[in-house]
Amino acid sequence: MNDDNDDEWLANAVGVGEEIPDDDVESFSLGHVDTKIEELRPHNISKGRTFSVTYNNFEELPCRIAPLPSPNFSCFGHEWRIELFPNGNGSIRVPSPNESGTRRPKRHKQPVAIFLVRVSEGKQTNIKYSIAIKSGDMKIISHRDDAEFGDDYIDSRWGESWFPCFRSDITERYLQRGALTIHVKMQIGEYIPKNPASSMMLNLFGNEDFSDVVFEVSEQQINSNNEDVDASKSSVQFHAHRLILQNHSPELAALCATSEGMTPIIIDDVKSEVFRLLLYYVYGGDISEEEFVANTEDLIKAADKYGVVNLKLEAEVWYVNDATIAIDNVIDLLQYAGAMNCALLKEAVMDFIVDNKEEVIKHLSFQDVPGDMYKDLLAAMTRHYETESGEDSDDDEDDVDGDEEGGEKGKLVFSRLRIRDLRQKLDEKGLDVDGSRDTLIAALMEHS
Repeated sequence: MNDDNDDEWLANAVGVGEEIPDDDVESFSLGHVDTKIEELRPHNISKGRTFSVTYNNFEELPCRIAPLPSPNFSCFGHEWRIELFPNGNGSIRVPSPNESGTRRPKRHKQPVAIFLVRVSEGKQTNIKYSIAIKSGDMKIISHRDDAEFGDDYIDSRWGESWFPCFRSDITERYLQRGALTIHVKMQIGEYIPKNPASSMMLNLFGNEDFSDVVFEVSEQQINSNNEDVDASKSSVQFHAHRLILQNHSPELAALCATSEGMTPIIIDDVKSEVFRLLLYYVYGGDISEEEFVANTEDLIKAADKYGVVNLKLEAEVWYVNDATIAIDNVIDLLQYAGAMNCALLKEAVMDFIVDNKEEVIKHLSFQDVPGDMYKDLLAAMTRHYETESGEDSDDDEDDVDGDEEGGEKGKLVFSRLRIRDLRQKLDEKGLDVDGSRDTLIAALMEHS
């Protein structure tokens, strides 16, 4: 095969799409590409900003060695854009068969190329960035911690000529309703000190000198046979601050109102180690994986009782990830999820029921299951159907906010979302993220 044949792909489109000459890059109109820019997280210099760039109808994008640019977006005082090369940017060369030089591989053997480009002029900008494409649990990421963006053509763009996937990989695995979404996270590359408020508050944890309330956690002693020792109880005291509790645990703050001065407030329904972890979290501390795994159920119970919502939800995530759901414990897990108001756990059990419906029907009776289970079951069946059929409801979500009074359409869209998505939407609106599926949906409907 001669070089002319080898390089035919430079002039001819492969697959569907309008062919645009390689020398017409600058005049390429965005009218050829249906794109959308959205900022996923609010402006935060230290944590960075995250944008999604969506290329709709990916399979119909032109097949050419020239960038398909996104619309410009603003970040850190500059204008930026993404440049996508679905069939590679032609930078890869392989030895020619006659070993007399190099040639470009066949078009379908060119990996995708994606670049972050600074469009506006100005002094050099140091940026940490990552570029990712995702689908479910699958993720491909390119990142750099020290990209210096300048003004000339070379210095103004950073990215991957060899992004580790091909156009065919994206088509098969990473499209949602035919669209490719690229996630771009950008962060100033300079050192930025953290706000010291959280560490200052954490330094107050257990500080007796400045505390104004004392909790005394009393525990029944257990012997080696796991039996209560009636005559002996141990107690541990924890010093705290009413002002901090008022803002992070209303139930503990209410208990403080029943005590004058430093008279200890008795806590006899929580293990001392679990209460210590709860207070530590209230003061801004991070609980380790080992501590979560060892105390998950106790943390859920304590956080639920004392109103430390985020701790409860984090402990629930660990519980769901660590739990083994089986036919013989489905009913117990459903009852526990109902008692503790653990919507994520209930959803995981519902998914198990739908995935194992024949065994569940054969072996289980649902006489003792709460009646509100059936809405969650229908939601799980809908998600299962959409996964099997390749459908998803992402496009419908964009129309919810414009639907009058939330409307039936909005309610239907929300009812199909997973608990994690409902909670995230509520958190972005500054609303309470705890509660049953119905409670979460009702809150979103009210504020949509």
